Amino acid sequence: MNEKELVAKYHIEDCTRCKNECAPACPVFRHYGTNHPQHLAKKFLAGGEREAGDHGLIRTCVTCAACTEACPFKVPFADFIRELRTGRTDYHPVFGGIIQQYQRTQALGAQKGAKGAKGALPASRARLSRLDASSRVAKEGEIALFTGCLALFDAVSGPSCEQGFGDMARSAVKLLNALGVSPVILDDERCCGRDLYDLGEREAFMALARHNAGEIAKSKARTILTICPECAFTLKDTYAKELGPQPFEVRHITEFVAENLEALGFRRGGEKPAFHDPCYLCRRLGESEAPRKILERLSVAKPVELERRGRSAPCCGAGSWVDHGPHTRAAVSERLMEAHRCGADTLVTACPKCTLLYHEVSPDCSWKQSPVTVRDLITLAASRLEE
Repeated sequence: MNEKELVAKYHIEDCTRCKNECAPACPVFRHYGTNHPQHLAKKFLAGGEREAGDHGLIRTCVTCAACTEACPFKVPFADFIRELRTGRTDYHPVFGGIIQQYQRTQALGAQKGAKGAKGALPASRARLSRLDASSRVAKEGEIALFTGCLALFDAVSGPSCEQGFGDMARSAVKLLNALGVSPVILDDERCCGRDLYDLGEREAFMALARHNAGEIAKSKARTILTICPECAFTLKDTYAKELGPQPFEVRHITEFVAENLEALGFRRGGEKPAFHDPCYLCRRLGESEAPRKILERLSVAKPVELERRGRSAPCCGAGSWVDHGPHTRAAVSERLMEAHRCGADTLVTACPKCTLLYHEVSPDCSWKQSPVTVRDLITLAASRLEE
């Protein structure tokens, strides 16, 4: 796609028509005071990639779509960023780039039809090993659980992360079992490919997408539940966009659980919780009420609402794990302070990426020790189930 086609496809000229209304919503601009979407758009319109190719936002953008939410013209700027990233490698990847390399290796295996390295656990067995003896799962059925990159997050998380990501998978299965559902665990599920897609690595993404779509077809599942909102949006929207319509429904697990709350009983805890809306859940999927319905059932205290909520919630800063500079630490610190200011002692979210980032970054924030703890909603809900 040439530069003229990019401008037309993503309506980039509209970026110059307002009074820079997206800038306050951008986590990069909020910290640095530069590199907002309109600035990049003007440089690109003036001279294409020759003029804009070294713009800092191309590397640091977290693709949270907060700019689009604030934009009066709804310019899909994160998609424009993805196009500009194609073929680039000048990032400062988080965790030494291990996440991207893991995903590229999975994509390469999918392209070659590989079933894993010699001596390694098959993917399904590795995921099943994270469940306990009471967990009920199926090989075929109407509902499948897509677990995403939880095992990888367990591997890269440091000692500050008290949240075990394997617990998220066990907790999701426990909640579904309590609702009478024994979910299918896909035989050879791979990463959904979201991060590689947002980095402009379309070939690797397509390999993962085709592979996962094939695994879902083999399972005969008609509904796919995901633990990660990014997985939900990718399987639901991006796979349909890139592969064509898919013969299955995709939902985030909070939507499914919220619809069936009356069938569940919970013990209430003593925390004062607030909910942090993950970007892909609130803006991309348009869901903000389902997790709140669950959270209301888990605590004696009524959950408090943060100043910025729903579609207007700020990004935690995780993005595609490309560049966690000072803007990411600022985003985490700002959100924890907001929760504390609103009277919450527990910040609850429903995204593995948010959970990992809050735990990993908060020790380096301006707070020596945050009085606000971070919890995963599905893990919290499962721990409070009445037996």
